[in-house]
Amino acid sequence: MSLELANVLASMFTALVIAATAIAALGQLRHMRMGNQITALLALQTEFDTQEFRDAVVLVRQDLARMIEDESFCTFLVTYARNREAVTIQEDYLQLRQAANLVANTYENLGALVKNGIIDRRLFLDIYSWTVAGSWGQLEGFTAIGRAASGTDSIFENFEYIAAISREWLKTNAKPILRIRYV
Repeated sequence: MSLELANVLASMFTALVIAATAIAALGQLRHMRMGNQITALLALQTEFDTQEFRDAVVLVRQDLARMIEDESFCTFLVTYARNREAVTIQEDYLQLRQAANLVANTYENLGALVKNGIIDRRLFLDIYSWTVAGSWGQLEGFTAIGRAASGTDSIFENFEYIAAISREWLKTNAKPILRIRYV
């Protein structure tokens, strides 16, 4: 075998080894990305399972819609957002505001993860679309008051983003409920 042929074969073998290494590296990156998504989803699930979050969800579900209709509560929210020192704190108002903030902030963080591709959008929609859409419906008025009081639309914008894509996904992908007739 000539030296030139050996050199060509060695170069081709080197190129094959480099290509195989690159393919293996891409596979490892894919597995690392999936591992990061699993870790993020498990962290979110842990947050959703805390007693504090569950209590906040219950409080928002039971009281927020009624309280948003109460002018004094809305005044409290606006005043609190603009100047906390000027607010006479009613404990039930503060508790409801804190519960609404906890729920909305949790979904805000989830929205940032989805929007920035840290959590796969399709995976997110499959797991959380129904709960996000429902929670946005409960917190939309609270968000509107916060935005008006602060003069910015950026409050809970990631939450709004995932609510919008959740509603769209539910329209096209949610299966109808099976109705069972009892005889």
